[in-house]
Amino acid sequence: MTQLRLVTYNVRSLRDDAGAVAQILRDLDPDVVCLQEAPKRLAWRGRCAALARRSHLLYAGGGGTSGGTALFTAIRVDIRDVQEHRLRRTPGLTRRGVVLASLAKGPAHFGVASVHLGLDPAERARHLTDITGLMNRLIRPPGLAADAMTGAPVPVAVVAGDINEGDRAPTWSRLAAQYRDAGAGDPTPTFSSARPRHRIDGVFVRGPAEVTSYQVLDSSLVQAASDHRPVVVDLVLPS
Repeated sequence: MTQLRLVTYNVRSLRDDAGAVAQILRDLDPDVVCLQEAPKRLAWRGRCAALARRSHLLYAGGGGTSGGTALFTAIRVDIRDVQEHRLRRTPGLTRRGVVLASLAKGPAHFGVASVHLGLDPAERARHLTDITGLMNRLIRPPGLAADAMTGAPVPVAVVAGDINEGDRAPTWSRLAAQYRDAGAGDPTPTFSSARPRHRIDGVFVRGPAEVTSYQVLDSSLVQAASDHRPVVVDLVLPS
């Protein structure tokens, strides 16, 4: 069995305290970080890579080509494939995107998607359909039939990010029906860090992975770093 720590964090375009963001990530020592509102303009790849270095992590992908979603990994995680996608535009609204990766830690293989859904309910529903389709293609080798028919093990997949709606809203509920909400039963709000009222950031897991810990961080450092609180999930994956 393999232990995996994943963090999802909306860092508000580093407009607050980027040093605090890096310190929080260093202290957490995660295997995978899903970022939202990462740098996406003006030398964004260099800025993403610089934040990863300050956090003692590696920049895997995302930023300007994925609507500000990004992915960092620890050096102990192998990166097999990274995909950056822009999602279908809604006129008058911010262009959204997703970054996905096929990863391995030791003998455990898994897929991760860092997502930031929009402010329009219809767009969120449409983009969730697009994201789940992309994830299914990422973690299933070409030509592989349904897992139940081939006897192949069900791959572990994780979708994490800022959903921009609460856990009783339609898109969150639909995502939680396809994946397991790692924080189900824990109402701790993730937004805002100064006046926490809403749980809109989540981690969703599919496949034979056990959620051993779920927490929403809160501290003076968290309040200085961003308007969102980071969500930390510990998993045990099959080899």
